[in-house]
Amino acid sequence: MDAQEVLRDVGLIVAAGLAAIPVAALLRLPNMIVMVAAGALVGPSALGWVSNPVTDLGAELVFTFGVSLILFHGGLDTSLRVISQTAVGLGVLVLPGMALTALVVALVVWPVFSVPFSVALLAGAVLAATDPAILVPLFDRLGLRPKVAQTLIAESAFNDPSSTVLALTVAGVVASGDISTGGLLGDFSKSLAFGAVLGIAGGLVLSAMLSARAVGIWRESPAMAVLGLLALAYATTEELGGSAYLAAFVMGLVAGNVDLYGADRREEHERALSSYMRQTSEMAVLLVFVTLGINLPFDAMWDNFWGGLLVMAVFILVARPLTVYLSLLPDRRGRWQRNELVFMSWCRETGAVPAAVASLLLAREIDGAELIVSLVALAIVVTLLLQATTAGVLARRLGLVEEPVESPGGSPLGA
Repeated sequence: MDAQEVLRDVGLIVAAGLAAIPVAALLRLPNMIVMVAAGALVGPSALGWVSNPVTDLGAELVFTFGVSLILFHGGLDTSLRVISQTAVGLGVLVLPGMALTALVVALVVWPVFSVPFSVALLAGAVLAATDPAILVPLFDRLGLRPKVAQTLIAESAFNDPSSTVLALTVAGVVASGDISTGGLLGDFSKSLAFGAVLGIAGGLVLSAMLSARAVGIWRESPAMAVLGLLALAYATTEELGGSAYLAAFVMGLVAGNVDLYGADRREEHERALSSYMRQTSEMAVLLVFVTLGINLPFDAMWDNFWGGLLVMAVFILVARPLTVYLSLLPDRRGRWQRNELVFMSWCRETGAVPAAVASLLLAREIDGAELIVSLVALAIVVTLLLQATTAGVLARRLGLVEEPVESPGGSPLGA
């Protein structure tokens, strides 16, 4: 493929994603569903205008560095002061809760599709993440009770990298055939530790370079600073065997909470950084979902459709409520009420990160990757159509809306 063909394909992918946005508004559907449909339409399964297979470098960059940008933005918008109020329940949701969701899903995938348990666990780990890119705009429009909204957003921001670490660790097990628990836990802990440490280091360096002090040499160019340091942090973390996705999120978390450790940043520089990252994250989401649509394995999706629906039923109606209740009921400090737990049990949309991780597994030719991509695609459609569109009605029924909904006549549909 020459440079002209690459530029043409990039232009068509972006155009398809941009065209999906007004169509989604017209149909009152979440943007991401229509972006996936747009990718499928222009891809080899339909019109054949674009071919961007996940085995190519372009698609792999979308699903690695693009998702790192999304996670960095999620960390940048997460307040450590806010989430500290529900830290106990949140901590259980993010790690043991995420692992419980993965295990429950695996116990269904294993017999339904007759795959090795390691492949079933890999499917569960990929599906365990929720999506802050969907929840943030959804809750902004709802006027949802702050404790519930902020806990769900923080959970989704943290468990994206955590579930990614688990998924990629299990993928290594599937590829190597070593299913020893000690090796799995060791690799998982190592990935988390290296990712967290390098993310903190990168975030501190970025904060210094964007500060109003003498060392703030990049404060007028936050875009260059973020792209340069994030790329360096990603490559370094991968080389050392850590989670590059976790490093990206922690880096954003450190850079977004500079008030806690005295880094001085001017208001105009804060606005510039926030505006740049919002637009960059939106573009990354567009590229991820259109590219996912281009690469959807329709034959595998059809072959796995009925079993996939059974997995989705357990995923939504068993795994999620079980995870929420077991994680939050013991949290006495959080003082969780029944209506809050019911809403949190229902609200857990699948989005960009599981899509990217599933496609990355397909690119690496991991056993069971086609099955996992088809399950993720089904989860995106089902959770967005079923849960995101009913969240407003349920929140009002449960008495969790504290402000009037701005747009009358319809429930918010998210990003």
